[in-house]
Amino acid sequence: MESTTPRTFLRIADLLASHGYRIGQQIGEGAYSKVHTTEKLSDGSTYAVKIVDLSKVRTGYLKHFMPHELDVITLLKHRNVVETVQIIQDKTYVLQIMEYASKGDVLRMIQQHGFIAEEKAKSIFKDVAAGVQYLHDLNIAHRDLKCENILIFEDNRAVVSDFGFVKNLDGTSSTNLCRTFCGSTAYASPEVLRGLPYDPKMNDVWSIGVVLFTMLSGTIPFDDGNVTRMVQKQQSRDYTFPARVVGQSSCKARQLVYEILDPDTNSRPTVKTVLESAWLI
Repeated sequence: MESTTPRTFLRIADLLASHGYRIGQQIGEGAYSKVHTTEKLSDGSTYAVKIVDLSKVRTGYLKHFMPHELDVITLLKHRNVVETVQIIQDKTYVLQIMEYASKGDVLRMIQQHGFIAEEKAKSIFKDVAAGVQYLHDLNIAHRDLKCENILIFEDNRAVVSDFGFVKNLDGTSSTNLCRTFCGSTAYASPEVLRGLPYDPKMNDVWSIGVVLFTMLSGTIPFDDGNVTRMVQKQQSRDYTFPARVVGQSSCKARQLVYEILDPDTNSRPTVKTVLESAWLI
């Protein structure tokens, strides 16, 4: 998203003020949005506000993705899924007021520390898997799970956020196959990268496997610079934990990564099975 001009900033600030909020500092940015802190004037509570400038959004996204996001986010109520408390909309902007995660996201945590110690990674991952299971139980697929979209709250609770590519499913897995590429290449499953019709829930599971590997190792398992070569490595499970972190993670943790990063969707575990793994119980 382009930089905010003073005039644009004032228009957003006025729109928020008319609904009882004061705009704060910018804390994040996406392809079509910026995220600021915002204060609720009535009680001084701090929230985050995702600001989408509709004039900057591609028509396809505006037509096919954003309506799904807005329909779903106000329904979600779970301790490991970010809660949207209000949506403010006019002809130019959509403002999503949501819980504020004061400790930032998992990617920032990895960048600061190199990798995440196993016990901390276990706590985060268990929260993430619980949030994803909640979505899957509602027949909702996230389709953009990555370290940047996992937020950490003051109480160290991890939550799944950013539902820009969410899919509300209807029916059985065989009738819910998706064909649209969503999310980030580094976190996408081999079936998605091969352009095959894919089960979005199984793709979510693959993505959290990449998140787990990245937390434990400080690097992504598959280099996304060459997609063809990346898919070949995914299918042959050609990835390794860096030598500098091998002694920092247990065999059970690495075994769970291996089980999740299964290129065969028939044997890849569901998120429910992941939560029952030996490492997490």
